[in-house]
Amino acid sequence: MTETARLGDYTPDERIAVVARTEIQPGDHEWSGLTLHTTLRYDIGKHNPPTFADLVSSLSVRVSGSDFPDDRANWHHNYTGLEPWFRAHVYRIGMGWQSTRLKREFNDNPWLAGRFGFDSEPSQSRLWEVFHESWPPVTQGLCHHVAERVVKQAREHGIAVPDDVFQPEDRDGESERSEKRLTDEKMKEVWAQAKPFVMDCFGLDRAENASIPEGSFWEAHAYAGTLQDAFTEGGLDAFRVNTTRPEDQQHVARTHRHHLQKLDVESIRSMLQETARMLVARARHNGELQGKLSSAIDITKGNPWTGEIEWTDDDHPEDDYILGYKDKETQEIDYHFQWATIQIVGLDVPLVLDAIPVDRGMPRDEIVDELLGGALGIVPDLDLVMMDREFDGNDVRAACEEHGVHYLTPGKKNASERATCTRLRKAGKRVHVETQQTISGPGRKEIYLPARNTDVFEKTGEDPENDEEDEEENRDEVRQELVADFVNVTGDDPDDVDDAAWFDDVLDDVREDKDELPGGEEDATAYAFFKTNHPAFDTSDDDTEEELLATARGFITRYSNRWGIENGYKQIKQFRVRTTSKEHEYRYFNFAFACVLYNVWRLVDLLVKLALEDDPDYSPRVQATTFLTLAGKHIGFDPPD
Repeated sequence: MTETARLGDYTPDERIAVVARTEIQPGDHEWSGLTLHTTLRYDIGKHNPPTFADLVSSLSVRVSGSDFPDDRANWHHNYTGLEPWFRAHVYRIGMGWQSTRLKREFNDNPWLAGRFGFDSEPSQSRLWEVFHESWPPVTQGLCHHVAERVVKQAREHGIAVPDDVFQPEDRDGESERSEKRLTDEKMKEVWAQAKPFVMDCFGLDRAENASIPEGSFWEAHAYAGTLQDAFTEGGLDAFRVNTTRPEDQQHVARTHRHHLQKLDVESIRSMLQETARMLVARARHNGELQGKLSSAIDITKGNPWTGEIEWTDDDHPEDDYILGYKDKETQEIDYHFQWATIQIVGLDVPLVLDAIPVDRGMPRDEIVDELLGGALGIVPDLDLVMMDREFDGNDVRAACEEHGVHYLTPGKKNASERATCTRLRKAGKRVHVETQQTISGPGRKEIYLPARNTDVFEKTGEDPENDEEDEEENRDEVRQELVADFVNVTGDDPDDVDDAAWFDDVLDDVREDKDELPGGEEDATAYAFFKTNHPAFDTSDDDTEEELLATARGFITRYSNRWGIENGYKQIKQFRVRTTSKEHEYRYFNFAFACVLYNVWRLVDLLVKLALEDDPDYSPRVQATTFLTLAGKHIGFDPPD
């Protein structure tokens, strides 16, 4: 770090601008060939000495060699660029705080968020999620490294920072080992309380004179789930080696599969829901899951099916639960078993509430209806459900409304929406809300707001040639939409539809309506488009555009919480026992049981943090791999009589 001035260079009445620069070279750190450039500009003077907040607010960051690693969706970048978040977390780390403490600092000093570059105070959930979920490890590492450099710079100039931050004596090996022992002991204690949630809610339909205790089946399957990517045979073999159960209370993989494969989807789902109900009650006992809850619905897939596939005459797998999935990069089609889930997201314990298997032709509104019905039986105060664009449909919205749950989902930009984007850009409007009133319940809103961190209104002239190209693209898109709608109604193959014969007259009418507002690609990508029925958008005619834009940005930011379900899928995969079986019920059981183990891990982590931390953050203290190791050691100990 080089500087243009130091403390000894000024007199008491002078104010000297200090510029400190540093580069983090890729040769010193394994950070994907990036070079990070940081610059600090701050004044030092007797009458108004700088604070650590002043120092951080002057921090500018630049990366060469690639884009700054940032996994946030593109539309987030328009609301708040990366630098304000980076400064906020450098400040948080430098002060030795968690996100909750940083949020209190923003509340107590409203000006501070503006100094860091925010348009408005960030929420606690976004502070935590940006760092822990949106940023990859490389960006987190860069933030920690810069914070350490800035703290060092502050100490050199006598700027106050906590004494224990980044000091070698802060946490020596002995204190770390003591904390680890305390964490392990508390985790074992909590696991002993949580283990019955796994064992007590599941049941087998067996003869009364069965010799193997039922608990042995659940212990064995849970143990197999702790081994990560284990198949039934390997998991059962390992369980027999490590369990404390006597030999006459153990069973082999063939017996294990035989009994579990007799479970049907309805009974498996009921067991999953009952376990979730017990876990929710336990979390609420500790003050969690209070108030209005947010959730997400999505679909995940298992490992690719590599067995034989029998085909129908129309080239579909005969098994309706083996579904094709086209890889976006290779364009190759793999086949998978798939499941849909609903999970709590946001600043709450991210428990999976319900899960169902997905078969061919299952409409999205049926998935939403099933999952909301199951979830509301566990958490009746569910307020919001978020879904991706795949669930944008009137039937899906109707299903949410029937259950009394608000929805939030990105909208598909078809021809009419693209035309609206063009109309808004030409009018210079940054935000637009269209409301459709319903017979009962809140109105349906369609929200347009800027989607990029650029000036979407910069273009002042129009290119007639480009307009013609956009218009032709628009006509093609309208045609494809009509074909798709026709196929949905008639069930015909789209390749067999002679759209020239069916739609020419209709298209002529559509063209007359659209000719003046062709939806250009540039305009369409300049706006984010969301649909919701949440009352937050019950706007007034007196609202200014700035007020409406602030409302839209503040609410749409919640959509980032939906990524919690994607992160959950990554962890659930670690708990899932693999199988070569083609029985979709057995595969569904493996997935549902993995959801149970995932939920128990989340509860164990919560209770450990509540026991050991005064101000717990929302990042896991007990890592999934640590929980798997612990659960594997203690499953099967002290078997029932």
